[in-house]
Amino acid sequence: MQKTKYFFIIVGFLYLILITSFTFIYGENLKNFFMNSNISKINELEPFYIATKIECLNSKELKSHPYIMFKDVCVEKATIKGVGKIVNNETFVNTVLENKIVFGQGNGTISTEDGQSISWKSFDANLLKGEYPGYRGIIYFNSTLDHKFAFLNNTVAIYESDSDTIRSIWLWE
Repeated sequence: MQKTKYFFIIVGFLYLILITSFTFIYGENLKNFFMNSNISKINELEPFYIATKIECLNSKELKSHPYIMFKDVCVEKATIKGVGKIVNNETFVNTVLENKIVFGQGNGTISTEDGQSISWKSFDANLLKGEYPGYRGIIYFNSTLDHKFAFLNNTVAIYESDSDTIRSIWLWE
C-alpha cells in the first residue's frame, strides 16, 4: 500500500512538471492550456515583420581577450504588416564565449519612406555554426508618436534570424 502511494505521488509530480514544461515551451499559461485545445507553436504563427535583405556596412573587433567581442553595423530592409516597406538601421555588439555561444545586444531604428520611425533594443544568443550563427532573441520597442508604429509602443517581441530567413519578428502578447 505504501509503495502504491509513493508511486502515485511521483507520477503526479512528473505529470505536473511535464504540463508546466509544455506550457512554457509553447507559450501557453496553465489556464489557457486546459481551456484551449488549439495550441500552436511560434513557427505556425505568421510574423508581423519579415526581412528581405540585410547589408552589413561595418564589422569591427572590439576585444579579443578574454572573449572575442565584435560590433556590426547593418541596414536591413523588411516589410511590416500594416506599415509596408521599412529600413532598419542596426548596431549589434556580440560576445563569443569559449564554448562557441554568441551573446548579442543590439539597438536600432526602424523607419518608413515618409520619415516615421521607432527605436528598439534587443538581446539574443545562439551557437556559432559556420559563417553566420543565426540568433534567437527578444526585442523591446520604445515609444513613438508616429502613428504607423503606434501598435509597437512599449511592446516586447521575439525574433529569429538564420542564413535562410534573415529575420522574422512576432509580437509577444
